[in-house]
Amino acid sequence: MAAAPPPAVRPSRRDEIHAALRSVLAPTDRLLVLHSSLFAFRTDVRGLRGDLLAALRALVAEGVTVALPAVTFEFCRTKEYHHRTSAPTTGVLVEWFLGLPEVRRTPHPVYSFAVAGPLTDELMACPPDTAFGAGTVFEVFERHDARIATLGASWNSCTQVHRYEELAAVPYRHPMTVSGTADFGAGPVPVDLEMIVRDTALRSTLDFAPVFDRLRADGSMATGELWGAAVESVSTGDLARVCDALMGDDPWALLREARVIEHRARTLAAEPVRLALLGSRNLEILAAETAAEARRVLGDAPYALHVTEYGTLGREVHDPGSALRGFDPHASFFTDRLEDVLGVDEPGTADGERLGAALEHYTDLVRAYAATTDRPVFVVSFAEVQPYAVDAAPVVREAGRLLREALADLDHVHVVEPAAIIVRAGGGPLVDQRLWLVGRVPYGAAMSRALARRFWGLTLSVTGRTARVVVTDLDNTLWHGILGEDGLDGIQIGTDHPGNAHLRLQRALKSLRAQGIALAVCSKNDEDLALRALREHPAMELREEDFVATEIGWRPKAEAIADIAERLNVGLANVLFLDDNPVERARVREFLPQVVVPELPEDPAGYADALLDSPFTTVFGVTDADLRRTEQYRARDRVERRRRGFDRVEEFYASLGTELHVTPLTEGNAARAAQLCAKTNQFNTTTLRHTRAELRRLADAPDSDVFVLAVADRFSAREDLGLLILSHEGAHTTVDGYLLSCRVLGRGVEAGALGWLAAATTARGGTRLSGRVKPTERNAPCRTVFADAGFAPGEADGSWHLDLTGEHTAPPWLRVIDHTEAENHRA
Repeated sequence: MAAAPPPAVRPSRRDEIHAALRSVLAPTDRLLVLHSSLFAFRTDVRGLRGDLLAALRALVAEGVTVALPAVTFEFCRTKEYHHRTSAPTTGVLVEWFLGLPEVRRTPHPVYSFAVAGPLTDELMACPPDTAFGAGTVFEVFERHDARIATLGASWNSCTQVHRYEELAAVPYRHPMTVSGTADFGAGPVPVDLEMIVRDTALRSTLDFAPVFDRLRADGSMATGELWGAAVESVSTGDLARVCDALMGDDPWALLREARVIEHRARTLAAEPVRLALLGSRNLEILAAETAAEARRVLGDAPYALHVTEYGTLGREVHDPGSALRGFDPHASFFTDRLEDVLGVDEPGTADGERLGAALEHYTDLVRAYAATTDRPVFVVSFAEVQPYAVDAAPVVREAGRLLREALADLDHVHVVEPAAIIVRAGGGPLVDQRLWLVGRVPYGAAMSRALARRFWGLTLSVTGRTARVVVTDLDNTLWHGILGEDGLDGIQIGTDHPGNAHLRLQRALKSLRAQGIALAVCSKNDEDLALRALREHPAMELREEDFVATEIGWRPKAEAIADIAERLNVGLANVLFLDDNPVERARVREFLPQVVVPELPEDPAGYADALLDSPFTTVFGVTDADLRRTEQYRARDRVERRRRGFDRVEEFYASLGTELHVTPLTEGNAARAAQLCAKTNQFNTTTLRHTRAELRRLADAPDSDVFVLAVADRFSAREDLGLLILSHEGAHTTVDGYLLSCRVLGRGVEAGALGWLAAATTARGGTRLSGRVKPTERNAPCRTVFADAGFAPGEADGSWHLDLTGEHTAPPWLRVIDHTEAENHRA
């Protein structure tokens, strides 16, 4: 009988560790950078220290230089570093490794490495005053094509990636110098460390998964296993290649929620929205609520408030050197109550003479301030905001009449009726008597919140930040129930709860539509069934024809909303999305951070109020063009469908029968021109926000012109949709501003209008035409317009020039009707 074979000898733990590391090293690798986390391993910790160090020593003995990160950020806080006492924060293995006599710590106060092996001297010679740039250990790793490995650790700990962030100049990091004292073994020395650090205001989180997922997918990652945990490695060369490609395509690629962070960065870099609160009393409570509302409404967008101090209103208005006069607010709000204007607690006791004199003094102050600014000035009218011993209603009504009458001739001064604000004030007294008696605070917290919400709504409106399109879900939003499960007869809309709550929302949406805000649908639903519900349900307030676009299907809603915005040519920042599902709301916020996504209460009874209370649905200064917006968007949709039937774009343009009417600025079109200046973002070459008064001054000046551009075609009646703002210096004309409504883009008018301008300028003796494009986050559609019209780039960034020595004409498919008079037209 044959003897049994001897039992297999199991390798020691140190041999298992060595073999696992060797399995992810190439035969030619001579430099290993090891990131470790021992928590991942399922093994007895007794003796583990000796086993791990023995395996690392074996690699060193084989000619491999081993480097373990010994990072510590203590220097950034204390401005002091010592190579022995500044403990690493990168795990216990590096602490054990540093205890070996042959291991040295590279001289860097933050990004040091514990190293042993043939390349130690080269790594120890790296300078301590820069983090990832030239001469650092990270460059040495790259030069030797080091193998970077993880032993149970996450790839997010791979500090080598930071070098490629620095080389790519990613926008979420900025340079910072930290000065302090460091002891690298030869005594303390001063160090000025240059680093790139993440901008804390962006609240970003790094995510290196895209890098290592790609390396894994293209076969560039070696993989192994040790005691149930992953052992992986990549070469520094492959890491650099993938990082360069990813960050070259998208500099935000290594951040979680990259689009959210990118939007946040652009938002933070924008010009602050400036709002002025003006009053003769103590406005501290109102100012606090206005600041709180700004944070809710604007998110990360910067803002600035100017608040007059108690008793200083007159001085601030009349003093040319006052802080108010230098503030240049986008919108200003006079907040005094009738009690404050009269200087009494009982307005009902004021006789006609006293009332008239007080109102004259107050409106003179408003007029004096209005004369210093062309931007909108709002004056809150009067109301009974607290109980009175004497009936104040007749005096309040008369005061309101006098206020409106005295300010009626000022185009940019607007009286705000307080009734709708009071309705939205919620609980609590409108005037807190204790605050009034102790500190002369005119409004309580509830009224202050309601005023702040209204003030920000008006400010958003005059700066072009309110919603132009509301995109709404269907199931459990426009109606109660799920259409695909409950059927057409099972969904609830009507007089009984909860259907009446959804009917109220529909009526709120319809009221917004009547004021010029377009409606669209985005729903995960069966399209035929959903459209049938809109067409046929007897209680439906909104019908299919009330919507300018419908995206009904099963794809992600963020994609569908983006397509709606693109089809309508409206910026995502001017889209508001309504959905009862908090998961869908969160996804849209993540993938389309520009879109306004208000929270909806759990009870649908609050849906309509949430919509109407949103500052983003504030409607102010409605023009005829606003009231026709739904039909205008439909006309654009018909144009886009027609485009698909043509192979040549010129034939498509000619088929539209487009007419361009060029008209000087007049009293009849000035309001629309000012609205275009305030709200046009996508096709706006310089985004100069001229007010109506500023446009009037430019039109009247001898060296400038303002022309209103109206467009008509076979689908749309004539409508004012653009502006050309010109300045003249001898025979040289400059386009200081060129803007067009998004609804007319893509019909050839963009470059066509400049062709007409070149011809008209030439006919009147001009020899040179210039233009300028100032890039913004939202005006990409206009950046090539001058190049498309034949202009050549100038020396300065964004400048363009056209030599008018040759013949210039408008394109043949664009019929231009010139309504300007020769004596007033120098173009």
